[in-house]
Amino acid sequence: MNKQKTKFKLTRIIRRFIQLFAFFLMPGLFISIYSAIKNIYVALIQGTFSFSTQSYDLLFLITVILVTILMGRFFCGYFCAFGSMADFLWFISNKVHKLKFRVSDRTDHILKQFKYVFLAFIIVFIWTLGFASFSSTTNPWTIFGMYVSISGWPSPVYLLSWGALLLLIIVIGSLFIERFFCRYICPLGAIFSVISLGRLFRIKKTRNSCGACTFCTQKCAMGIPLYQVDRVTSGECINCFQCLEACPRKNVSANPVPAVATAMAATAIIGLNYVGTLSMSTSENYSTSSAVSQISSVSPSTEYTDGVYSGTGSGFRGDTTVSVTVSGGKITTITVVSSVDDAQYFNRAVSSIIPSIIEQQSVNVSTVSGATFSSNGIIEAVADALSISFVNQNSSLQRHGH
Repeated sequence: MNKQKTKFKLTRIIRRFIQLFAFFLMPGLFISIYSAIKNIYVALIQGTFSFSTQSYDLLFLITVILVTILMGRFFCGYFCAFGSMADFLWFISNKVHKLKFRVSDRTDHILKQFKYVFLAFIIVFIWTLGFASFSSTTNPWTIFGMYVSISGWPSPVYLLSWGALLLLIIVIGSLFIERFFCRYICPLGAIFSVISLGRLFRIKKTRNSCGACTFCTQKCAMGIPLYQVDRVTSGECINCFQCLEACPRKNVSANPVPAVATAMAATAIIGLNYVGTLSMSTSENYSTSSAVSQISSVSPSTEYTDGVYSGTGSGFRGDTTVSVTVSGGKITTITVVSSVDDAQYFNRAVSSIIPSIIEQQSVNVSTVSGATFSSNGIIEAVADALSISFVNQNSSLQRHGH
C-alpha cells in the first residue's frame, strides 16, 4: 500500500513540475499548435504549401500529434499553460469557497459538443472562407501568452480588449467547473479528443472489483463517468491520473506505469520543440508605421538605392532592429540586429516574413498567425530602413534635376 501511494505521489510531483516548467518557459505552446494547424491548412487549400516555409509547423505538429495518437492527451494534461492555469484556479477555488456547479453526466456530455461546433466554425468561416477572424487581441490565448511570459509584460492596453474579456470569462468559469475551457470550448481539445481515441496507452479498471463510491469519477478533471467503464477509451481523458490516486481499492491501473508514460511524452514534446526553435534561431540572416504606408504603395519592380540601411519597428515586447542590404537596386539581405521578443514567436515570424519580403521585394507580406506582433515589428523595421533608401533616392533625383 505504501509503495502504491509513493508511486502515485511521484506521478503527481512529476506532473506538477512539468506543468510549472511549461507554464513559465513555454506558455505559447497552445497558440503555437493552433497556429501550426491553421498555417498548414490554409497553405494547403490556397496551394501555397511549402516544406521549407512550414518546416517548423510540421515538425512540431507531427510530434504532438504522434504523442497524442500513441499516448493520449498528455499535452493537455501537462504542457498546455491554459490547462495549468485552470488547475491552479480550481485548486484556489477549493481552498477559498465551496461554490461548485455539479453538472450532470447528460448535461456535461451535451456541453462538451460545443467545442466541436466551435472548431467547425473556425475551420469553415475563419480559415476557409475568411468571413471572420481572430486577431491578436480578440482571442484569449494570445492575451494569456502575453502576460504569463517571464520575459516581461507588454503594454497594459491589451488588457482592455475582447480577448482579455474572453479570458476573464474563462477564468471565472474555471473557478466553478474544473477544466471549464478544456471541457467545453477548446478547439485543440476537440482535435486531440478525436485523434486520441485509438491510443495505445489506456487507464484500466475492473467494475466487478469496484465498490459504490464513484471516487474515480468525482476526481476526474474532465468529468468522465469512469464508474461506467472497464477501460478509459474517452478522448476527453488528459492522463492526469487523479482517478488512480482517488481509488481506495487501488483498482485503477495503467501500463506502462504513469511515471514512465509521462516521461516518454515529456521527452518527445520538449525535445522536438527545442530542436525546432533552435533550428529557426539560426535563420536570422537572409540571402506598421508611416514608413510602412510609404513603402507599401511601391511595386515589387521598384529599384531601391544601393547601400546598407538600419531600421526599427515595434515588436511584441519592444523594439526590433534590422539591417537591410540593397544591391543592384534589389533587397538582397535582411539581418536581425536585435529583438527583445520571445524567441518562440519571433523565430517563427523571422523564418517566414524575411524570405517573403526578399522574394516579393516589398513589405506587403502576410503576418504569421500566432506571431502577429513579432511579424509587424519586423515588417515595420524593414519599412523604416527602406524609407531611408527612398529618401536617398529622392535626394539623388533632385540633384540630377529629375
